[in-house]
Amino acid sequence: MKEKEDKKEKGDKKVSKNVEVENEEVKEEEKQKESLKEPDLPTLFVWFISMLSGKAWEYLGLIMNPETKKINQDLKKAKIAIDAVAFLFDQIKDTLTKEDFKRIENLVANLRMNYVEKLKES
Repeated sequence: MKEKEDKKEKGDKKVSKNVEVENEEVKEEEKQKESLKEPDLPTLFVWFISMLSGKAWEYLGLIMNPETKKINQDLKKAKIAIDAVAFLFDQIKDTLTKEDFKRIENLVANLRMNYVEKLKES
C-alpha cells in the first residue's frame, strides 16, 4: 500500500513538472509572438525621433558622421532635422509616457539651444 502511494506521489510530481514545462513553453511562445507584433505608431515615432535627432547632432557638427568619420556642419540640414523632431513630438506628445515626454521635450530644447549657439558662431 505504501509503495502504491509512493508511486502515485512520484507520478503526480512528474505530471506537475510536465505541466510546469508546458506552461513555460506557452509563455515563451507568447513572448515571441509579442516581440513579432507590429509596433504601434507612437513607438515608431519615438524611434524615428531618435534617428532624426542623431542626424541633427551630426549636422550641428557636434558628433562625427559614423560612415565618413568626419565632422561636418550643415546648419540648414540641422534646422530641418530639428524642426522635424519638434513636429513629430508635437504629434505624439499626448500618447507618450511621462518619462518619454520629458526626455523628448528636453531633447528638442537641447537641439534648439545648440542650433542657436552654432548660428552665433558662424
